[in-house]
Order: sequence, then C-alpha cells, then structure tokens
Amino acid sequence: MEKLDFHSIAESKLKFHSNEHIAIFCDFDEVRNLNVSDVLIEGFLFAVVTRGQAQLSVDNVTYQLQEGDVITCKPRNIFERSMMSLDFNALVLFLSPDYVAQLSQMVRMEWTHSMFASSHQILHADEVSLRRYRLYFDLLRNRLSSPDTPHKDLSLRLLFASMAYDLRDLRKFDGEEVMHQTYSSSENILRKFMQHLHNPALPYLNVNEYAALFSITPKYFSTVCKRLTGKTANQLISEEIVRSSQIALRDSSKSIKQIASLMGFKNQSHFGRFFRQQTGFSPQQYRESKE
Repeated sequence: MEKLDFHSIAESKLKFHSNEHIAIFCDFDEVRNLNVSDVLIEGFLFAVVTRGQAQLSVDNVTYQLQEGDVITCKPRNIFERSMMSLDFNALVLFLSPDYVAQLSQMVRMEWTHSMFASSHQILHADEVSLRRYRLYFDLLRNRLSSPDTPHKDLSLRLLFASMAYDLRDLRKFDGEEVMHQTYSSSENILRKFMQHLHNPALPYLNVNEYAALFSITPKYFSTVCKRLTGKTANQLISEEIVRSSQIALRDSSKSIKQIASLMGFKNQSHFGRFFRQQTGFSPQQYRESKE
C-alpha cells in the first residue's frame, strides 16, 4: 500500500508545490499511466475536480466524480481503487495534521469540526465556486514559490481561512446543517481532543483518561463532544481505533496480537470482540477480505 505523506512527497518525482506542511498538486497527466495501488492518506486532503470524470472507492463505497466535485478527507483514509478519464484533472491540496492544528487556533472552530466530523465527504461546487477555487490554488502556488517574507506564513494562513469559510458555505448550500458557534472553552477542549486523537505518535486513551488530561469531568467531556459533533466521546474514540486497526490489519508483517497491543487492548480476545462489535467482522476475516 502506498502512502501519501510529506516524506513520500519529498521523495516523489511528481511536480508538487510544497513546503514541510503544505503540498499542492495540479497535473494528473503525470500520474495517469502510473500503476498505483491503494493509497493511505496521512494528512488532510482537499481536492477539486476541474475536468473529466473519475471513479474513486473509499471505505468500500465507490463514488463517481465529475467536474465541480469537491473531496475532503481527514488522516488515516484509504483510497482503495480509482479510475479516471483521459481528460481528468483536479486541484489537490494536502496539509499536515500539525499545520491544521495551528490553523484551528486562528480559524473559527466550525472549520476544525468540519475537518474532523467525517472521514471523508464529497460535495459539488457550482461554476462560480469552481472559478474561485481555481483562484485560491493559483494564489497558494504563487505564495508557496515566492521568497520568504515576514508575513508569508500569515498570508498563507489567511488564504486557508478564506477557503475554509467557502467550504463551510458549500456544505450549507449542499444541505448539511452547519451550526455557527462562538469560540469557547468547550471548543478548545474539542480541538485539543481531536489533535490528540489524530496524532499517530500518541496512544489511544479512554473517556476518563482524556477527561483527566483536560482537567474536566468525564460527564462534561462527553457533553462537549456530543454537543459539538453529534457523537459521544466514546464513539469518536472507537471510530478512530477501528480506522487505525483496519489500516494495521492490511500489513501482513504484523500479527493480530501485535495490532491489539498497538491499539491499547489488554489482549487479542478483547480486541477481537471490540472489532467485531464495531465492524461485524473478526480481525482475521477483515484481513483475509483485503488480501
């Protein structure tokens, strides 16, 4: 399985416009004839289809993409199968989790929430919005390649902030209810929780441990998660453990016992019960289905 992260981008022969936290790719003529297997997305991805059609499979669901479609996904997603027409092209923006964490401190919380709310989402932009996204990408490429100045980083962040609000409006236009909220201590708690939960270097904790980490009660912590995301803290934790487990199970070099330990379970049996409850499959059944 291939990985899309900043190490692979640095090693790639493809023409990325990038720094250590931001990468932009705009020319699918370079990848059309490459034999690419499943791709693990290890950052936040935002893409806009600007021409042609494609077929993309994520989480065992296949999507038909066309001009104007906007794809967003958070880390630990796997693009399993893809096909594209000969004229297909898209604008692709890739951000590191650390950079999104920094952006969340200057952009209102609803963007951070929308970035973490679902594993992936496909919306559709009209012609006016599509032209605006093209302009954003032109400005971002120009700013990335320009010499460093005292305000270069700030100008990039402001561009992302503007894109974030356009994306928020697109979600609202597409029928998704987006609640406007003031910046509050509750949102700070959720932001810190999401950053911890999606950091692969940190272990998964239970609800009580996360609450203690943020110096709040488990009941208040669960209330914050439910109010701001529509999901309980336990649901959010379980979803991420399942996603990481599914990725690990595709690696045949790791035993199920090792994966259970990596995910924080006391033993393989406990992990197996949890995984079956969440997915309907045993870890072994899932592994065999992906071979």
